Amino acid sequence: MSYHRQIIERSDRRRLCLYSKEHRSYRQFEGLPAIDSAPSHLRRHPLTGDWIGVASARQWRTFLPNQAECPFCAMYDGGPMTDIPVDDYEVAIFTNRFSALSPLPDMPPDLSVATAPGLGICEVISYSSTHDASLATIGTERIGLLIEAIGAEASDLFAVEGIQYVLPFENRGRENGVTVDHPHGQIYALSNIPERITRQAEVFRFGNPLMDAMTGMNKKLVISNNDHGVAFVPEWARYPFEICVVPYRRVASPKEMSSIEIEGYAALLDEAAKKLDAVFEVPMPLTMGWHLAPLGYEDVFHFHCVFQPLKRSKTKMKYLAAIEQITSLFLLDVPPEYAAAILNGLAHPDD
Repeated sequence: MSYHRQIIERSDRRRLCLYSKEHRSYRQFEGLPAIDSAPSHLRRHPLTGDWIGVASARQWRTFLPNQAECPFCAMYDGGPMTDIPVDDYEVAIFTNRFSALSPLPDMPPDLSVATAPGLGICEVISYSSTHDASLATIGTERIGLLIEAIGAEASDLFAVEGIQYVLPFENRGRENGVTVDHPHGQIYALSNIPERITRQAEVFRFGNPLMDAMTGMNKKLVISNNDHGVAFVPEWARYPFEICVVPYRRVASPKEMSSIEIEGYAALLDEAAKKLDAVFEVPMPLTMGWHLAPLGYEDVFHFHCVFQPLKRSKTKMKYLAAIEQITSLFLLDVPPEYAAAILNGLAHPDD
C-alpha cells in the first residue's frame, strides 16, 4: 500500500476518508450538518424489469454555489462550513448528504408494482482541494492516488452486507447537469446489479472482448499506450470522442493493480483527459465510469474506464435523441476513426 488513509467519523453515520501519498495531520472543523432526508425506495418497471430509485431528497441538493460557498472545498477559520471540514487534503471520499440510497433503508410503500427498500450507499469523491482543478490538470501522481482510493473504497463497500455492485463515476460540466463545479465524482454501491451491467458482465464468461479488441485493434484508434495498458476510441463507440482505457492485465478492480500498473494506468487516464479537453480548447462535458467487476464476476470481468463525451462540435451538444432513449439504438455523429484522428491532432473538429 503506497497511500495513507485517515477516517473521520461524522454525525448521522457519515464518514470522511482522507487519502494522501504521505502521512499528514489535518486541522479539523465543524462541517456541514446532516440533513433530514426523505425515505427512498425502489420500484420495478413491469415491462423492463429495471429498478427505479425514488429519492425526493435529491430535489434539494446543492445547486451551483459560487466558489466561496463550495461544499467540497477545504475549510478555514471564519469560512463557510463544508462537507470536507479539514484545512487541506489531497483526495477525499465522503458520505453524500443527499443520498439516493441508504444503508439502513425504510420499508417501501405497498404499490401495484414490485417495490424494494432503497438499500445502498452513495459517496462523493473530491479529486483535489483546488476548486478549479480537473482530472486533466491534477497530474499523474494525484490520479494514481485517486485510483488507489477508489480501489480501497470499492473493496470496503463490497464488504457491506447486501451490496452487489459498486460504480465510481464522474458527471462533468454544467451542460451535463452538474450542480457543483468542484472537481469530483461519486460512488454508488447498489443492492442489485443493473440489467445492463449484468449483460455486460455475462459476456466475459465466454471470452474477453476487451482483450480481443486490443489484439486486433486498428492502431489509428489508439490515443495512448504504455507497458501496462492502452487508451483507445472503441470501434463500438456510442458517444463522439468516446475513450476506453484498459489495463493489459485482467483485474477485477484497481485494488488488484500493482504500484507500477497504477502508475501506468494513471498516465493513460491523464493523457485521455488532456486530449478530450484539447478537442474544442475548453473543458469537455462528459460522463466517465469506472467499470469494476460486479459481485460474482470477479474471476472473469476485466476492469476498465470509459469516457463518454457529450459534445459533437464546438457549438453542438450530443443530446440523446428519442430513438436512443427509447430503444438504446445510439446514433453516432462522429465516426470513431475521425474522432481518434482529432484527438491525436491529425484532423480538426467541426465548428
